[in-house]
This record gives sequence, C-alpha cells and structure tokens, in this order.
Amino acid sequence: MNNRGFTLIELVTTIALLSIIVVISFVSINAVIEQGRKNDCHSLVSSIKAAASEYVSDNRYKRSFISGVSGNSITITADVLTNYKYLSTPIYNPFTKEEMAPSTIKIELILDSDYTVASSNIVEPNVLITCEVETKE
Repeated sequence: MNNRGFTLIELVTTIALLSIIVVISFVSINAVIEQGRKNDCHSLVSSIKAAASEYVSDNRYKRSFISGVSGNSITITADVLTNYKYLSTPIYNPFTKEEMAPSTIKIELILDSDYTVASSNIVEPNVLITCEVETKE
C-alpha cells in the first residue's frame, strides 16, 4: 500500500476541529471588543463629568454662573466645556465612532449650598445615559 496523502476522514476531522476553534475565537474576540467599547463609553462619561465639575469649581463665584443656577441645579452642554478647554474635541460615540456634536451632550449638575457639585448626571444623548446607568450598577 502506498501512503502518500491524507484520507478523507482525516481531512474532514481536521477541518471540523479548525472550524470549531475559529468559531470559539470569533465569539471571544467579539466579547472583548464589546467590553472595550463599554470601557470607552464609561471613560467618556467620567471625563465629561470631571470636566463639568472642574468648570463649576472654577466659575462658582462668578455672577453669570450663579444667575444660571435654578434652585440647586444647573444644566450645561458640553460645548461650554469645549469652548473653555475643559473638555477636548472632537468627542466620538464609543459604539459607532461617529463624531458627536458637543451641543448635543447635556449634563445636569446638582449643587450644594456653596456651589460645589454634589452629583452629576448625563441628560442627553441616550448612548451616554446608558453608559452612566451601567457604571452605577
């Protein structure tokens, strides 16, 4: 008998095993990519909140800032933060990688009696609200 090649069974078995390995790898890689996007989103939300807190800290005694406060809260947009260099531009959606206009990002800040930030929440857009909710859990 002349044994120069592989049998059909050996080839099919090898292809089946390689297919299983590829499928498992693909699923794992997708999970890692999705986790990376969530981490990017959490990082973006944290950066926006930190920039908003810094903005309030720097401007809390200015007359124009105090007149914008209604009750114990103020809502600002990220374009205020980018205009005064508290937040870098451009801002990208972590899931679609499309640029987000800073004017579409709204942050509600709850202030203490001395105009320091007690808490902050993203009001718009929904993709950042979702990240913020996942961060708190």
